[in-house]
Order: sequence, then C-alpha cells, then structure tokens
Amino acid sequence: QRTALAALVLLACCAARTNAAHSHARGPLTRRLLGDVEGHALDEGSSIAQSEWTIVVGMACLFLVFTGSRALEHLQFSYLPEAGLAVLLGMAASAITWRGQESLMIEDMRFDFEFFMIWLLPPIIFEAGYNMNRRAFFENLLPTTLFAFGGTLISMAVVGGLVFGAGQAGMCHALSGLSALYFGALISATDPVTVLAVFQKLGVKSDLFSMVFGESVMNDAVAIVLSRTLLAFKTEDVTAQSLGLALLVFLEIFVGSLLIGVIYGILSSLVYKHMHMKNHDDALYLETAMIVTFAWGANYTAEALNLSGIVAILFCGIVMAKYTRDNLSEGARMLSARTFKVVALLAESFVFVYLGMAAFSYPIFHNTTWRLVLIALPACLLGRTQIYLFANLVNAWRRLRLHAQARPNGWCACLALKKNAQIPPQISFVY
Repeated sequence: QRTALAALVLLACCAARTNAAHSHARGPLTRRLLGDVEGHALDEGSSIAQSEWTIVVGMACLFLVFTGSRALEHLQFSYLPEAGLAVLLGMAASAITWRGQESLMIEDMRFDFEFFMIWLLPPIIFEAGYNMNRRAFFENLLPTTLFAFGGTLISMAVVGGLVFGAGQAGMCHALSGLSALYFGALISATDPVTVLAVFQKLGVKSDLFSMVFGESVMNDAVAIVLSRTLLAFKTEDVTAQSLGLALLVFLEIFVGSLLIGVIYGILSSLVYKHMHMKNHDDALYLETAMIVTFAWGANYTAEALNLSGIVAILFCGIVMAKYTRDNLSEGARMLSARTFKVVALLAESFVFVYLGMAAFSYPIFHNTTWRLVLIALPACLLGRTQIYLFANLVNAWRRLRLHAQARPNGWCACLALKKNAQIPPQISFVY
C-alpha cells in the first residue's frame, strides 16, 4: 500500500510539473520583472506570488511578536503588552507595503471577516474551552454567566445609547438606532489577554481568574449572537412584537448552538470511552486528531443550520474538558492540550497583527470621524461600570449562601464543644 501511494504521489507530481512547464515558461518573479517590458499584464501567477509574499510578511510579523514580547518581558518592560506589539508590527508592515505601492499585497492585508470567522476565531475559542480550569469554571458558572450575559447587554445598551444620543445632539457623526446598538454589541466583547497575563504574574486566586477568563470567552459568543440578532431589524420596525421576536431569535441561536456543542462533546466522550484507545500507546496521535473532527464538526454543523459555530465549538470544548479528557490517555491529554494551545497562540497573535495591518490597507485614518471616536471611548468606559453592579450582586449572593451553609456547621460546633469533642476540620464557620 505504501508503494502504491508513493507511486500515485510521484505521478501527480510529474503531471503537475509537466502542466506547469507548458503553462508557465518563467517563474512568478521573472514574469513580474518582464511584464512591463514585454507589454504583458500581470497574470494569475503573479497575484499568487503577491499573496505568498503577504504570507511571508505575516509570518515575519509573528516571529517578531514572539521574540519581541519575550525580550520586553526579560527587560521587565510592562507598558507594551504582546497584543499592542502585534498591532504595531502589523501597522508597520502595512505602512511599508503601502509606501511601496504593492496594491495586491495591500488588498490581501485587508481584514476579511470570513477568514477571521473560519480560520482564526474557532481555534482560539475551542482552546479556551478545552484548556480551562474545569473545577474553578463550574464552581463559578453562575457569576460568570451573569457577567457574560447581563454585562454584555448593559454595555451594549449604554454604549449604543450614548453614541446614538450624541449623534442626535450634533456632537458627532449621527448613527441610526440600529447601527448604534450594533456597534455597542460588537464593542462589548472584551479581550482579557493582558489582564490575565498580569493575573498570572500576581498569582491571584483561581476563582477570580476563572471568572474573568470564562466571562471573556462567553461574552465573545454572546456579542456575536447578539449582533447577528440585531441585523433582523434591518427589514423590520422596532416594536414590542419585533423585540419579542428578536429575543426568541437570540435564544434560538444561542441555545441551539449550545445544544449542538454539548451533543458533539458527549458523543466524543462516549466514542473515546468505548474504543478504549487510552490503553494503547500507539493511538496517542489518533486520539488527538479525533478531537479536531468533533470540535470542528460542531462548528460547521451549527453554521450549516444558520446558528453560531462559535458558541457550538466553545461548549463542545467545555464538555470535552469535563468528560472527554478523562477518557484520554495521559500522553494524549498533554499532547492535545499543548497542540491546541500552540494553534490558539498563533491564531490569536495573528489576529492582532491582522488588525494592525488594517491601519493602511483600509483608509481608516482618512475622513475619520474623530468626534465619534472621542464619544465612543468614554461610552465604552461607562458601559464597563456595570461590573460593579454585578460584582456586588455576586458577593451578596455568596454571603447569603455561605451564611446558610454556616448555620448547620455552627450547631455542629456548639455540640462538639459541649461534648468536649474535637471540631471536624471541614467546619469553617462557628457561631
């Protein structure tokens, strides 16, 4: 079989080489250099070469991000985080390309939403769910959900309302109500990379770390679903009926996507459990590879049903972290966790480089409504103040819960003291 496969590969390579020799007498660089002399327009091969050079520039930016952030960390220079360095390098790369008037490369550097949603965001979201601290996340699931859903909704309303009101008052560029809310929904998705890096250095408690981490992951999904729901009002007036319909659409998209992710996660757990691959050392790489099929299967199943693939792959990762990882061999657990971490690191770093490239690939500094920017920045800060409201609610709820749990412990402690017995170590509250 290996001999036959090698023969097929050899035949395919020979055929491709023959076709290339007939169709392209010169290489891409030669055709670019002689195109103007011979009067020939740049052909498809030249545009492919330009795209390949764009990829080379992107890889160089990633290399500089990793080495530069490491150097800054060694120098203990904390004023420029890794994300900020990636954005600056992306801006520099697009500026050099723009000055060189490489129009095809500039076009490749423009932010492509489909490329972002299909190739960059899914591995980041899945890794966040798959490698999270399971115990801390599920113990803080209620406050995390409250921050993710309630916080995103309030932030969207505050940011959208202030931007819309400022526009109507003539203080900045006027946005429609739908556009303002859509902007508020998109801008409410937070990225805690720098905050979590600081938390790791300070060694904060796992509860706080898991809440910030879990909220940031979940509110990405909530913001995406919420912005998609708002687009339904492009063809409908804002009425009580349409608002109720929008709420149903939001629940349908989110709950449906969640169920798809959970189903794929549970299915993967059952498959690994009954295949008993963790008892075979030679199945190490197969175990890791099969995880990809379930995770991305959940993502594309949800997208095919017009739901949210991001929500599906997130909860697929969470369920797999809870149940599937226990059915993996020890080597597969380490390999899968590290593999997805590397892929997510590459994708996340390139997202910031990609955003920096938009500085010159898109004319964002040309005809920019700076007054809208000046209004949006404090609006975003004000929208984030909802964290104090929900933090107080969570603390009050926890105090009530601990108070209720402490009462029987208090009775046990009194009884133990009366009988001259030793208080059990698990009793932490004594009245």
